[in-house]
Amino acid sequence: MAGKNRLGDILVSRNLINQQDLELALKEQKEKGGFLGQILVNKGLVSSTDISRALQQLSSQITEISEFGQMLVSERTISEEQLNKALERQKSTKQGLDDILVELGWVTAQQIAQTFSRYLDIPFINLSEYDIKIEILQLLPENIIRRYQIIPVKLEQNTLYVATADPLNLIALDEIRLIAKYKISPMIATCKEILGIIERYFNLQQMTKQMLSDIRLDKATDENSISRFVDTIIQAGVNSRASDIHLEPQYPEMRARFRIDGILHDIITIPKSVEASLISRVKVLADMDITEHRRPQDGHVSLKLNEKEYDLRVASTSTIAGEKIVIRILDKTGMLLGLNELGLSAEDQKVFASLISRPYGIILVTGPTGSGKTTTLYAVLSQLDTLSKNIITIEDPVEYKLEGINQVQVNPLAEITFATGLRSMLRQDPDIIMVGEIRDLETATIAIHAALTGHLVLSTLHTNDAPSAITRMIDMGVEPFLVSSSLIGVVAQRLVRIICPECKEEFTPDQKQIKELGLEGRKEKISFYRGKGCQYCMQTTYRGRSGVFEIMKVSDKIRDLILQKQPASKIRDVAISEGMALLKDAAVNKVIHGITTAEEIKRVIFTLET
Repeated sequence: MAGKNRLGDILVSRNLINQQDLELALKEQKEKGGFLGQILVNKGLVSSTDISRALQQLSSQITEISEFGQMLVSERTISEEQLNKALERQKSTKQGLDDILVELGWVTAQQIAQTFSRYLDIPFINLSEYDIKIEILQLLPENIIRRYQIIPVKLEQNTLYVATADPLNLIALDEIRLIAKYKISPMIATCKEILGIIERYFNLQQMTKQMLSDIRLDKATDENSISRFVDTIIQAGVNSRASDIHLEPQYPEMRARFRIDGILHDIITIPKSVEASLISRVKVLADMDITEHRRPQDGHVSLKLNEKEYDLRVASTSTIAGEKIVIRILDKTGMLLGLNELGLSAEDQKVFASLISRPYGIILVTGPTGSGKTTTLYAVLSQLDTLSKNIITIEDPVEYKLEGINQVQVNPLAEITFATGLRSMLRQDPDIIMVGEIRDLETATIAIHAALTGHLVLSTLHTNDAPSAITRMIDMGVEPFLVSSSLIGVVAQRLVRIICPECKEEFTPDQKQIKELGLEGRKEKISFYRGKGCQYCMQTTYRGRSGVFEIMKVSDKIRDLILQKQPASKIRDVAISEGMALLKDAAVNKVIHGITTAEEIKRVIFTLET
């Protein structure tokens, strides 16, 4: 069967083209790609009707003589025995042969689509690897796309290429040709990928159009429309794994953006005419004052979506263009990770575990805002024995409720600050204390005295690396002898995006890239990885994030340097000599192991000189 061109053979047998015409068209197809039928139509050798009739004949061959099944056998995709079993089952179920084979787990939907592509001589397209522009999707009405499950892919030379799982649905192709007013060239894709694009693109778009339509009706309907619209934005944010939803007043329209894996993405624009109603609805949900537009406010929403519970932290502020709303999405279960899920190396896990097993002392987790410090502290708390220990935290805010742990919320109105809360906690007979952040000398002093009196204290600090946490404490006004006697370890961290597993590919870096990462001395072959971009990762080439860590144990040598008020650079040199891996080294290691890319660690960890 290999080497046969079924569509071309049918056209030749009907004397619509000759063998020379077919060979020239096949040559052009090999050089430029595309659908053979469309090439012949463009050359003026046949009409679209001729191609449709030939495809109908191919369709009858598939159903009548199971030639498609034999092709799967000849290509060793399935065995003869598996084909016979599937055909026997087909007699009783009346299912399509392809559906039966996929259902039995003998082939994947993509293998079926690729074989179907070769059988019909219609190009296959992997939609997960293709960036479809919004303006191309808008060439066909949504109801047509949903009804026929056909996705416009690209427009070239007055020909609209469309992806479909059923290229033999000639009625659909004819209707699309009339609507789009372009020549139509089908491409074969899996049904799952087509449905995924429809759901990802049209959910928010559909809600926006429906809302604008409903606004023209009475006020009650308008309020319902706004409520549904807000619900849809939140649902879309959750489905997209967004950590934050930004509703930003701009001119001439409001903009909605999602922060996904640390990066903001434009999602939709919202008409200015509904901006006030939209903000009011969010405020009502979060129990905020809808009459206050100038003073910043904070609110909270608890809800259940997709069988999971979420906390939404809502914050408003006034800008020159209007009120801006940010909704922080907190998955109540998604943040409860173990130490082995943070991205620590095996060696770092051992060091970290040894630190938290100590009965007293201070452990600091450092890094900029959004670097995952709170997640790390929660992971530590989840490893501790809550039955035999009294664990108390003071946080601003309490992001997740932890079973068996006493959590206190900072509340300035009730005069509960980190310092006052920490002071009162010491009278609660604690074993382990977590302080959300050390912001001032008073909090630092109380935390140190707690550590010196037999408590394990966990907290965070804003510094760029681990050694700088020591100089930061001293700069706050803490005496060096108190720092040296209480501090047992510092963990600096960042978050880097993980390469999308669905479109991940290996490549050999050039010498410039190797030199930039300091790997030029390696003798073995170096391979890097990157994402190509697919629907699974929303064309970003990344999905999810992993921690990069620098863990410094405070040894006797480092304690001596602290007492001498030595700079962070000297402390760093000693820590490295004692086995500490720098953030940069840990990040490069993740690149080598195919977890992230060189571009990502340059963006997050360090800037390289070129």
